[in-house]
Amino acid sequence: MKNGYLSKNVLACCVAAAGFSTPLVSIAQRESLALEEIVVTARKRSEDLQDVPVSVTALTSQLGLTTVRDLSDAQAFVPNLLIDTTPGNQGASISIRGISFQETDKSLDPPNGVILDGVYLGITAGAMLNNFDIERIEVLRGPQGTLFGKNTIGGAINVIRTAPTKELGGKVRVAAGDFGLQEVQGLMNMPLTENGGVKVFGSKIESDGYIDNDLINEELGGADYEHLGATVAFDLTEDFDIALTYEHIADNTDVGAWANFNKFSDFTCLTSIGGVPDAGIPAANTTFGSGCQELDPNSDEDHSSVNAPNTANNDVDNANLTMNWKMGGWQTTAITGYLERDEDIRLEYDASNNEFLYVLSQNKYEQFSQEIRTNGDLTDDINLTTGLYYWDSSYKQFQESFDMWYYFGFNETMDPAFVPGAISQDLKGEGDNEAYAVFATVDWSLTERLSLDLGGRFTWEEKTLTGQSGAYLYKPGGIPIVPQGPTRNLKDDWTEFSPRAALQYTLSDDAMVFGSYSNGFKSGGFFARTQDIDGLQSYDPEYVDTYEIGIKSQFWDSRVRLNATAFYTDYSDKQEDVIQADDTGAVGTVVLNASDVEISGLEIELTALLTEKLSTFANFGYIDSEYSSFDADLVGDGVVTDNSDLKLRNTPEYTVQLGGTWVQPVSFGEVSANYNYYWRDEYQTIFQNDPLGEVDAAGFHNASIDLAFMDHYRVSIFGRNLSDERYARVILIPPVSTFGQWNEPRNYGVEFVMEF
Repeated sequence: MKNGYLSKNVLACCVAAAGFSTPLVSIAQRESLALEEIVVTARKRSEDLQDVPVSVTALTSQLGLTTVRDLSDAQAFVPNLLIDTTPGNQGASISIRGISFQETDKSLDPPNGVILDGVYLGITAGAMLNNFDIERIEVLRGPQGTLFGKNTIGGAINVIRTAPTKELGGKVRVAAGDFGLQEVQGLMNMPLTENGGVKVFGSKIESDGYIDNDLINEELGGADYEHLGATVAFDLTEDFDIALTYEHIADNTDVGAWANFNKFSDFTCLTSIGGVPDAGIPAANTTFGSGCQELDPNSDEDHSSVNAPNTANNDVDNANLTMNWKMGGWQTTAITGYLERDEDIRLEYDASNNEFLYVLSQNKYEQFSQEIRTNGDLTDDINLTTGLYYWDSSYKQFQESFDMWYYFGFNETMDPAFVPGAISQDLKGEGDNEAYAVFATVDWSLTERLSLDLGGRFTWEEKTLTGQSGAYLYKPGGIPIVPQGPTRNLKDDWTEFSPRAALQYTLSDDAMVFGSYSNGFKSGGFFARTQDIDGLQSYDPEYVDTYEIGIKSQFWDSRVRLNATAFYTDYSDKQEDVIQADDTGAVGTVVLNASDVEISGLEIELTALLTEKLSTFANFGYIDSEYSSFDADLVGDGVVTDNSDLKLRNTPEYTVQLGGTWVQPVSFGEVSANYNYYWRDEYQTIFQNDPLGEVDAAGFHNASIDLAFMDHYRVSIFGRNLSDERYARVILIPPVSTFGQWNEPRNYGVEFVMEF
């Protein structure tokens, strides 16, 4: 923090504590008050937020809030955005305008892209980014396929970290809180020669977890996260700069602390109350009823009854090389990205003290991407952005499941040596995804007030899968009882064109209106985690066409900003991931292009600088969604049914965000009070709309009090989820088990920040 920060930028600091859709700033010597211009890169070049004909919310100052800890907290500031943790891999389950995803398998692509420093992250694991050293988050709603590529049919979350300053300076953040939370994070900027610099950064985050297990006397859901990296940047000439980032993450955070939601029809429950003798399913050697939610006294919103934690050892290496050339009025940017992720995970899917099903998995994922793009003015009235893109990713997945197979036939009736835990099933698969794309967008000023934006992206993509049906092994010697099936090699490819068109009309210096059409697609492919490799076929891409009309405006001498967008989305060939059981009782996920969906809605964002000391914001989102057609076999019995009455998952009808900041200068610095409220309507998380998947409407209050002093220091006391709203995301694996993950309860903490 530079000298004079408090005296010259009180209002900016006020907003940094409040978390606004757009930051505020005081004009020199406070001659007037006004909203600060927000620069975004929603169209791959720097532009004023208010001049972009895209529905985008930029989070900048709110990232300084002590109540904002990771990417999921962005939903407290963005309409029609829902972010939760994916059970099983601590990934980001993101829903934008009702288009969502919550599958952990590496072979499936999420429909909402998370882009980190210009590099698209191809899987949900690792996408719940920690909020430290982030300069800006841009949430783009609607298909972004023209400039951000395939698999951004719902939208894109563009995360930009701070660049090396090439001057000596740094930042340290230390925090402690409920459930044993301890955080130490820091970065140091140092110069390297006249034209270069290095930024070294690191984080260590630990917690005990907020779920108690009295049976094994442990706290579950704890964090154990280490992150270390560096960015080296040089201005090699006046027209050419280069930056190289390398970072390593060691994440041993628990991947869920699951509660028992097993129904009486689930085998986890049935085996704990005597089994099903007529079907040859024996009783479990466990406390009576321990596998059933209704009979389990050791599982609730604060407790879990599992036999062991859901643990993970994840190692991630990430590299990014970004180069910029300026040639006359043109700039060429090349971004090379590489990511490698190794996972070793244990998951107890029975979610109870009945040892019915747990899985050990080892996964490896790699991705490489190369983007080269150029931007400049063809004429005084025409701006062009064009580029080439290459993508290659690969994965290897292996999982071994235990105990359940004893109850499904491999028991004493076959061999006296077959006891629970003696038989396991191995399942593995590997695949590759390669894609090429060429894209361009033209912005043409037809008149002084009217502009036309035309763009398109042509993509060619190929996916492969190599897999075998699972083997059943006698574990003491690893002896195959049922050998691995023959290897099957699958391959398919697709070519797609994704267009976009927008008209923008300037009403005045402070207002503009726009209308747009955009198209995007999410890739087809093969679902790798399947036992039925012989019957597996590729599924096709899904498509989204979205129409928008919007207004962006400022008034009251630029102290109030009001933006609004109405949209209609036609979602066709939607990929539905359905969990089905086969004749043997084995369950698996089947992906069907089975439905069409219509989604319409509204987004309103208001920010106001009321006085020199008081600032507020209010956002509103509305979604109306329905299946226009959905004829499919959802249970695997060969019977096609009409399922158009189902609710779309992860789609609350209404979302509301409110907040404010009051700041008071004092003799040694300033005190600020910050508050924000996030409310979302009820929504469904289970595809078949089981009542257990109904998440009730809830409102979440977050607040902090900050004391900034001596130009360089800040102490904050914060509270999250102050009304202690609790809800669970429940997962069904019929007919095996049902488990759920409860959200974090009310919690408090204290944070100290030093900048120099």
